Amino acid sequence: MPRPAPKPRRSNMLPFYAILGVVALGGAFLLFRQMGGGGGNPATTLSPVALAPDQLNRVPGISKGRADAPVVIFEFADFQCPGCGKFAQFSEPLLQEWIDNGTVRFVWYDFPLTQIHQHAVLASRAGRCANEQNKFWPFHDRVFGGQSQWSSSGSADDLFIEYAQAEGLDVGAFTQCLRSDKYQKEVSESFQLGTSLGVGGTPTLFINGKKINDNPATRAEWEQLIRQESGGAAAPAAAPAASAADSAA
Repeated sequence: MPRPAPKPRRSNMLPFYAILGVVALGGAFLLFRQMGGGGGNPATTLSPVALAPDQLNRVPGISKGRADAPVVIFEFADFQCPGCGKFAQFSEPLLQEWIDNGTVRFVWYDFPLTQIHQHAVLASRAGRCANEQNKFWPFHDRVFGGQSQWSSSGSADDLFIEYAQAEGLDVGAFTQCLRSDKYQKEVSESFQLGTSLGVGGTPTLFINGKKINDNPATRAEWEQLIRQESGGAAAPAAAPAASAADSAA
C-alpha cells in the first residue's frame, strides 16, 4: 500500500518576510508623505537634484524691480530664519527706495535649512504658490510678520492659508497648490544653486554677482554700497526719517 505523500512544510521564514514587507511599505508611505504626496501633508525635506552649471544659471528666483537695473541683489533666505525676518523687517524697506527708482533689482532665492527648521520647505513652497497669483511679496511680508506663530505650530499649513486669505489670494487655488508637491522641484533647485555658490547660512546676499560678507545694517551703508556698484548713480532724492535699523545701529 503506497505511503501518503508528505504534506508540504511551511517555511518558518514566512513571518519574517511578512514583517519585512510591512516595514518596507510603511517606509515608502512615510517618504511619500514627507515629499508632499497624499494630498499635501507639509513637506519637511528637499528633493535630490543634479544640475549642470548652465542649468544653475537658469534657476528662477522671484524678483522685483526693473530688469535692466544696474544693481542686482540676490538674497538666499529661509522663511523660518530669525535673521531673515529681521532683514525683511529693517533692510528690505530701505532697499525699496532704490527698487522704486530703477537702481536695484532684488531677487529672492529659497534656501530652507531643513535640519533646524521643520517648516522651512513648506513656507518656501507656500511663497511659490502665492507667486502664482502675483502676491509673493505681500505674502512674504505676512509670513515673516507671523514667523513666531507658525514656526512653533503643528499646523503651519493652516496658518499659511489664513495669511493667503488675508492678502486677498484665491484661497482654493492656493490651498490646492500648497497641499501638493507642485514647487518641490523649484525650491530644491534654488537650494542647490545656493550650495553651488557657497551659501551656508541665511540670509546670504550677493550684489552684482559678488557675495556680501558683512550685510549693511543702515541706510548709509546701503547707499554707499549701491552707489559704488551703480557707478556713482545718485541716491534717492529725499532721505527718509531714521528707521528702526538705523536707530539700533
